[in-house]
This record gives sequence, structure tokens and C-alpha cells, in this order.
Amino acid sequence: MDLHTHYIMDLRRPASRLEMVVIVLDALAAVFLLLFGLLKLFTIPMRGGEPWMFGVTGLLLLFAAIPCTVIARRQGRRRKWLRRSGFPAQGRVIKVTCHRCVNYGNQRHPWTVLCQYRYEGETYTVRSTFLWEEPAGSAAKIFLDQERPGRAWVDPESLQYEMRSR
Repeated sequence: MDLHTHYIMDLRRPASRLEMVVIVLDALAAVFLLLFGLLKLFTIPMRGGEPWMFGVTGLLLLFAAIPCTVIARRQGRRRKWLRRSGFPAQGRVIKVTCHRCVNYGNQRHPWTVLCQYRYEGETYTVRSTFLWEEPAGSAAKIFLDQERPGRAWVDPESLQYEMRSR
């Protein structure tokens, strides 16, 4: 399984709902701005509107995507930092959730796992990023910030997955 913690989102397998929102907003903004450009370039008459409406809508969608992109990239950098510099701990999967309301391309519904781990006598929980295969195991490797042990990341490579024939 690939590690999806880079600065540029993986369009094939987004790690969260927020990354999916960014992809959709960016795509819609591109479509509206492209329509605006084509309508201005070819001066196609429109009934009930003006071509500039496509441009304004595209810019509004683009401006809506900016804070989402900033937050998603910050989350990606945090996951990358935890993977590289976090303290490894052994976690236990306590809940597996299939997100049936989320559909993305030709992928099946994503899964997440809720893991429990102990650090310095305290028990913490952490939810994984989207997993695009069904997890099956009960053990997980957790990387945590020792200064803020509640901030952690589940390593998707440490999980076991269902073998599925396609």
C-alpha cells in the first residue's frame, strides 16, 4: 500500500474527505473557467445569462478551494512528519468503518480504522486516513508526537488487509 503523505494529493486515492472536496472544487473551477474562456473566445451567444458568470463562478470555486487545500496540505505534512520523526507505538484496532456514503471514481468505498494505543500510562485513540482496501487485522503501528501524544498517525502499511479476488 502506498504512503499518501506527500505534499501533492494523490488523485487516485485521496486520504480524507477534505482531499476529495479539494479535488472536486478544483475540477469544477477548471471547468467553469474553461467554459468562460471558450465563450469569450468564440463569442457564443447565451440565452438568459452572460459569459462572465462562468468566470465569476469559476473564481468563487477556486477561492473556496484555497483554504481547503491549505488545510489538507498541512495535514499531509503532519502525517509525513509523524511518519519520519514520530515515536512508534503498538496500537490495537478497536473499530473498522466502511464509509458507504463516500464514492470516488472506480474505487470501492474507503475504510477507516479506529486504533487505541498507550503511551506513558495513558490510553489514546486515533482514526486512520482513508484505506482503499478492507482492513482485517487487529494490530497497527502508530506514530505519535511525544510532546502531544494525542496527535498520532496510523501507518497503513502496518495493517493487514482482506484478500479479495477481482
